[in-house]
Formats: sequence, structure tokens, C-alpha cells
Amino acid sequence: MKKILVPLDGSTLSDHILEQVDRLLVREDAEVRLLRVLPPVDYEAAPDQRLSVLEAQRHLGACREELSARGASVTSVALANGDPAGKILEYADKYRPSLIAMSTHGRTGLKRWSRGSVAERVLRHSPFPVLLWNPFHPGRGGAKGRRIGTILVPLDGSARSAGILPLVREVARSFGAQVVLLHVTELYPAVGDVPVLQLPPTPAQVARSLARYRKVLKGVTVRIRSELGTPAASILEAARKEKVDLIAMTTHGRSGVTRWAFGSVAEQVLRHCPYPVLAQREV
Repeated sequence: MKKILVPLDGSTLSDHILEQVDRLLVREDAEVRLLRVLPPVDYEAAPDQRLSVLEAQRHLGACREELSARGASVTSVALANGDPAGKILEYADKYRPSLIAMSTHGRTGLKRWSRGSVAERVLRHSPFPVLLWNPFHPGRGGAKGRRIGTILVPLDGSARSAGILPLVREVARSFGAQVVLLHVTELYPAVGDVPVLQLPPTPAQVARSLARYRKVLKGVTVRIRSELGTPAASILEAARKEKVDLIAMTTHGRSGVTRWAFGSVAEQVLRHCPYPVLAQREV
């Protein structure tokens, strides 16, 4: 986590991500870059829009001071003219961050970002890992000042879904966190009048199927958990029971009858999750 890009929109909701970024600042040489995307400005048509630029500069300055006071090396950038998600992705391509960290909601309205859609678009297209935080649950799953102790990693059995594990290993080692690998046995709807029944695997079978991932997480305390149900709901339930500090998952995996459609699962989790979600797109 050496270079962290933090998009903000000037709202209190989007600023909640700063608390999560603070938790990630383990490295003394970590660099945080704050990014503010403004709507297009026509000074001749609307001279008072200059105030928006000044307000953005003041806001970025205050956020920079807040993180700098905690020992971070912080720079800030204000960009105008452009679609928020597109500009975030464009800037990230040049900056090449270790992580993009942003809230899932911020200002809304005709002239403001619809932050939920911005976050999902960044999640779908970013080649860099993305940390997303639901600001409507600021008191749950990662309170201010609390370090990361438990990371939940849902796996669908595919190599793509396990692509997040090297990053998880680095985060877990940095914080001395434990990792819970989650296996979900899906329930399928009935076909006509014949219900589809599937016996859940035994704990021993689950342990064997996920054993190979322990090698990737060498040096990290690993536990294995099994749930029966739909993937997104089971992930959220397991996170609640484990009192996790972070859910880490890929945004794509194999799809089909016996695999999760991981992109849609990640977005379902994101929309309803009270915990930070660390996602990495696999292609």
C-alpha cells in the first residue's frame, strides 16, 4: 500500500473514506494522493463557478492537513471538466496507485455525483485494487482508529477468484490480521416440480478443497468457514458473524451452474455491506 489514490467529491459522506485510509497507513513511506473531479466550468457564462474551484481547493487542503497530521505524505489534485468515473480511471492510469480508496456514496443530484454508480463503474473497470466503504454505516465494521484484525475472503473454487490472495497476504502481514476463507455451497431453485437438492460438503471436504490456498497465504493465520445459501447473502452473514474488518474479493470469477457470477456478487455485496470491501478485477 505504497501509493493510495483517494477520489473525493467534497461531501461529508465521501470524506468518510479518510478514516479507512488512515487504517492502511502502515508504511512510513506511504503516499496518499487526493483527487477532486469538478463539473465543467464556463467562467464567462457563470463567473460565480470560480467559487466551486476555491471551495474544492480549501476542501482538499483540509483533508491533506488531516491525513498529514497522522504522518502520511499527502498531495492533492483538483481536476475539472469530465465524467467523474472516467476521470478517476484516467488519472489512475497515469498515477498507477497500489490502491484506489473511495466511498460508495457522496453528493447526489443533477449537478452532483451519483456516487454509488461512480464507485461501481470504477470497480468494474479499474485495473488497480479498489477499497470501497459504505459511509451510511460509519459506526460498524471498522470504527475510526481500529486496525484490521480479520479479513474475509470468499472463494468460488476458481483460480480467478483466488487472484486476490497475494494482495490479502500483504495486507494481513502488515496488520498481523487473520484471514477467513469462505466457501459457500449454493442453493438452486426448483426445476419444474422437481426440487434441486445438493448435499453440503463436510467440514473436512471444504478444508481439503481450500487447502491449496494456505500456501499462498504463508505466514498468515488462516481459518476456513463454510456456508449454505446464495453467495452474496452468505458472504454478508459470514462477515457479520465473524465481525470482520475487511471483505476481500475479486470482481470476476467463472460463471455457470457450479460457479458464481463473481462480478454481480461483488456488486451485490458492495451495495449492502457495512464493512470495507477490497476488490480486485480479474480479466
